[in-house]
Amino acid sequence: MRARNKTAAIAVAIALVATALTIISTDRTSTPAAAEPSIAPALIATPPVQDQVVLSGLTNPTKVRFSPDGRVFVAEKSGLIKVFAGLGAGNPTVVADLRAQTFNYWDRGLVGMVLDPNFPAAPYVYVSYAYDYDPSRPDLVPRWGVAGTDADYCPSPPGPTAFDGGCVVTGRLSRLTLSGNQAVREDVLITDWCQQYPSHTVGDLAFGPDGALYMSGGEGASFFFADHGQGGTPVNPCNDPPDSGGALRAQSVLTARNPVSLGGTVIRVDPATGLGLAGNPFFGSGDANRNRIVAYGLRNPFRLAFRPGTDDLYIAHVGWGTWETIERVARASDATADNFGWPCYEGPELQGAYSNDPSIAVCQQLKNNPG
Repeated sequence: MRARNKTAAIAVAIALVATALTIISTDRTSTPAAAEPSIAPALIATPPVQDQVVLSGLTNPTKVRFSPDGRVFVAEKSGLIKVFAGLGAGNPTVVADLRAQTFNYWDRGLVGMVLDPNFPAAPYVYVSYAYDYDPSRPDLVPRWGVAGTDADYCPSPPGPTAFDGGCVVTGRLSRLTLSGNQAVREDVLITDWCQQYPSHTVGDLAFGPDGALYMSGGEGASFFFADHGQGGTPVNPCNDPPDSGGALRAQSVLTARNPVSLGGTVIRVDPATGLGLAGNPFFGSGDANRNRIVAYGLRNPFRLAFRPGTDDLYIAHVGWGTWETIERVARASDATADNFGWPCYEGPELQGAYSNDPSIAVCQQLKNNPG
């Protein structure tokens, strides 16, 4: 199995887009086949795609959002949020500095940001980030990083990817209140998404046409071995219920055990409170996390987008060794919970590392009752 991470996936996507743009531009200027050799040098001499820098002075930008008043907000992986007066403007203003609580290491960091649909009249910016908090050591905050800097790391031991290691952190969904270009308040709406290993971290944010806030999150499991919570020192450092650890967090709604994990899910919540909304598939269950979930069985769902004019939600989803997928949640606000199968399935196929293990009851259940 080969490791997959969001940085690699994004790089591949950018390369594919650049290639597609070159092909499209070349096709628009092509001539009949007999003349093609004579125009090839001209195409090479005058590239059909040119770069233009519109924002600069950034370090690992992860999200860009445009305000109706022309301002451009940029999230950086370290936990900084900056705002430019407009495209082409220099000297951005730091809106918020969340570096003290953000764990910026490998895929982890501040990775999701969205403006309130009524911004700037409703002066809220929503963010998702890896929170430098280890549930087993609540006395140490931040647990691994250096407060106020970008110098976050995972020492050995425990080691970032070791079977008996992993630098455990959690995830956060927060609402920032702005006054002008300054964040004056952070309201933490949810703390969850325990992550033992450094990929499959918290994901993206999007507002649906129903006004609800949607967020994705990875299951925080290892990408080197079939992880069902058997690793770490102590074992199962996220304190998952039996049969619900590691990658199995993505199926925790099927285990009938509380508390349910938000790892490997998409949630639909009230943007003011972070609570699940009426109409959600499991609303009224008695478990706050279960009430939030609208889709699950996801490994590393790092980007979300609604198809314009619909409430169909598309998810960019990183696979393990075989499949890379784009998932579609049809009518995301309906009362149906979509299960995409991970880790018992990868894409349309059974994932043997999990589904062939008779000790993993939830995968045996899905294997024997497909669909």
